[in-house]
Amino acid sequence: MYLSRVFLDTTRMETIRALSSPQIFHGAVEAAVETDDRGSEQGQRRLLWRIDYLTDKCSLLLLSEAPPNLSLLVHQFGFPGVHEGETKSYLPLLDRLREGQRWRFRLRANPVRSSFKEKDEETGRGKVFAHVTPEQQKQWLIRKSATCGFSLEPDEFDVIHSEWKKFSKNQTGGRHQVTLRTVTFEGILTVVDPILFRQTLIKGIGRAKAYGCGLMTIMPMGR
Repeated sequence: MYLSRVFLDTTRMETIRALSSPQIFHGAVEAAVETDDRGSEQGQRRLLWRIDYLTDKCSLLLLSEAPPNLSLLVHQFGFPGVHEGETKSYLPLLDRLREGQRWRFRLRANPVRSSFKEKDEETGRGKVFAHVTPEQQKQWLIRKSATCGFSLEPDEFDVIHSEWKKFSKNQTGGRHQVTLRTVTFEGILTVVDPILFRQTLIKGIGRAKAYGCGLMTIMPMGR
């Protein structure tokens, strides 16, 4: 596994368009990652990305099974000749995981609930509704943590950003309008099951992974 970062030039029109439509970044990320099983179910689960805002910088963070071709992303959205991006092996961090460890974390996710009383007319399945309040969103992540190998204390993490994303995507029969609620969490977690938590870091959490949700990153407490 490889973790890569590309700094984004937010003055470029293509970057501005992509920041408002995750479908554009989705296509660009897929093109930058060359794996034998891309497009298979397993390949889809092993490609995660998100947009990070750190102080005055905006970047694209990408977790992939194979090293990506960052030059494609840099030339489309970044600073060619100035910041060429960086890729590091993710395995040293994954191999350090132990039960009881506490890590700082960041996660962008799509917290939702399904209502089986209300059916989607197109799929026939229960309708999906976004959690909209910070408390609902935090409780969603606490419930998820129980099956993802880590635990959370309510007063040790928080919602730092939440927004609606509305964009169109191509599909059979024409263009389809997509509406997502994206939420960024930050705080401290405790590792409960290192093997399960490792899989969580690789496969992501929740829905909308194709659109920049699900990637959790961790760092030591002292940083």
